Amino acid sequence: MTSMKVSKPAGWGEARLAEKAARTNRRRVALAIVTTAVVLGFPFIDGFIAGVRGSAPHRTPEWVLDAMLIPVLLLAIMVAWHNWRDADEVQRLLAVQTWAVIGFSSFLLQAVVTIAAKYIALSNPGYVAWLMSAVLGLAFYFIRRVRS
Repeated sequence: MTSMKVSKPAGWGEARLAEKAARTNRRRVALAIVTTAVVLGFPFIDGFIAGVRGSAPHRTPEWVLDAMLIPVLLLAIMVAWHNWRDADEVQRLLAVQTWAVIGFSSFLLQAVVTIAAKYIALSNPGYVAWLMSAVLGLAFYFIRRVRS
């Protein structure tokens, strides 16, 4: 009879799962801190640039503000990609269906709101159509989440 040796202690699966959860929580806290620092840092950077120039405070050029938004957008893309990979097929199906509702409603509402803008005072009909389609997508998402 051969002797069997256990190379890993008992409960290694639970420990591995707990460590993964702890890493995920640490990553989320770090992302929240970085995002908060970047977003709250915009006014500080604006004042810092005015101080370096030695002039009275005025608005930072638009290209600088756009460049400062690039890390925020990259962070949003990374979080969305990570969440997509962690989701199961049911969550992915709901995400795809929600995006389909947003896209289809945006396609239809763009024409409807553009025509309505001739008769109703709307300053930016494209934005109104986009906002309405986003609201429809959120309503679809929450209704599906509540029903399931």
